[in-house]
Amino acid sequence: MMITIRDVAKHAGVSVSTVSRALNGYEDVSDKTRKRIQDTVRQLGYIPNQSAKNLSSKTSKNVALIISGIASEDKLDEFTGNLIRGVYEYMNQKGKTIAIYGISSSMQKQKTLETMCHEYSLSGIMLMGFQVQDVYLKETAELDIPCVSIDVVPGGSRPVVVATDDEKAFEEITDYVLDRGHKDVVLLRGRDNAQVTHLRQAGFEKSLKKHGIRTRDIRVLQCDYLEERAYIETKKYIRTHQKSGATAFICMSDLMALGVCQAVTESGYQIPEDFSVTGFDGLNILEFIRPLITTIDQNISEKGFQGVRILMDMVEGGHEPSVIHVPHRLVERDSVKDLRR
Repeated sequence: MMITIRDVAKHAGVSVSTVSRALNGYEDVSDKTRKRIQDTVRQLGYIPNQSAKNLSSKTSKNVALIISGIASEDKLDEFTGNLIRGVYEYMNQKGKTIAIYGISSSMQKQKTLETMCHEYSLSGIMLMGFQVQDVYLKETAELDIPCVSIDVVPGGSRPVVVATDDEKAFEEITDYVLDRGHKDVVLLRGRDNAQVTHLRQAGFEKSLKKHGIRTRDIRVLQCDYLEERAYIETKKYIRTHQKSGATAFICMSDLMALGVCQAVTESGYQIPEDFSVTGFDGLNILEFIRPLITTIDQNISEKGFQGVRILMDMVEGGHEPSVIHVPHRLVERDSVKDLRR
């Protein structure tokens, strides 16, 4: 069986990063620890991967975008594509390259993030698509290389996050609906294990409070950011309540808004004459839907651009920020009826 750097770390009683730093001549490893590692290497017969040895040296500037769940059914390719577009826009401007690795939750349990970074000889990583329970988020606290996360706070005492101000943005779009006279609304909620879901819900509830509407009086449809789930739940809601219930559906994603629109039209109603609908994301696919859907544009490609810009700055020894909010904007279209008229 091949001996790995993880085997050396286990036998020497140190971390994988310490083994790597000792073998690559870093001065921050004590002579005693270095000798123990070297003795363990000889004892186990470990042969360092030459590619990793070269690329994990002090001069290495290899970075990667690690995307979790890219093949899962609830991933909307346009969101991922827009973010990657922003990443490549920055890297192309700088004449640099970046690797992209797609992983799953099960893969995270088979190989630690630290091991993955050393196997691919990475000097910095950007994480996208991770959920709050994912192992790699917690393991970022143990990394000795820069890490930037998109839309979710990783582990450690100094998280670096690039995100939309989800609470503020969702408060804005809820205000937009309620300011137009809608009092009976339905919230289409995203996955419970996504941090953005809780932030958007907080913004929603702040808007309700401002408008004197009790949270307990609001119907919530749990749709997990899935278009099909939104379609099914909305269809059931309309079948039960017809037009005697809510006048507007406020969705935590554009994808769910699409499901709502299909359910409304198939039920024999019109948007916005019978029901108003809002989304959240700013996906281009909404431009092909009629009527055009009011939404929040997250400026997704800018997240990718700013995320990798910050990462490269950190790799070069620059300042580490904490949380960077990419500016969003409310895109007013034709899907919300003004009931005050």
